[in-house]
Amino acid sequence: MAKENPEYLFLQEKPTLALLAIWFYGRTYASVITKEINSTFAHTTKILSRMEEDGLVEFNVEGRIKYVELTEKGFNVVSLLKELIVSLGGELPDEYDLEGRHEVSEPELDPASNEIMEKIKKLRLKVETIYRELVSSDADEATTKRRLGPFSRELAMIGEMIDSAEVPVDDEVIDAFNATREVFLSLLNKNG
Repeated sequence: MAKENPEYLFLQEKPTLALLAIWFYGRTYASVITKEINSTFAHTTKILSRMEEDGLVEFNVEGRIKYVELTEKGFNVVSLLKELIVSLGGELPDEYDLEGRHEVSEPELDPASNEIMEKIKKLRLKVETIYRELVSSDADEATTKRRLGPFSRELAMIGEMIDSAEVPVDDEVIDAFNATREVFLSLLNKNG
């Protein structure tokens, strides 16, 4: 990819979808993005490298696993991209529409698992909404921790509900809980 102005990157379909996919997953792998945008791994890696150069994503290595996640600048660009797509008369894919992604039809869950899943969805929506407000108001790190910190109690309570459930909780609920915990910790520990 030739060195171009950053805006040219997002006038292309694959980079836009890649950024939206990273936002959707919160913290993910290049292989997941490759699958989401229907691309080759090499092309996805090239896109992600360019995004890293532009300060939109960052990579973190834990053991042998390399994660990719949005920076604060990346969150801001996603918000603007979504507004641009909608204002141009386009529609966001259902999974990238903030409200729509929380309404995606799921497999039938038992009542206890369903109750826990609803709590997880509400918590993630609250955390992400508050984080976006903090980013848009240029809040400092202390303010971010003060506003998001109390949600750790709610997260712990949901974890306790999963651990103490009389019937084993569905795997989808555990996956959603783990993903929400990762997003929460990632946002809580972002530098202001």
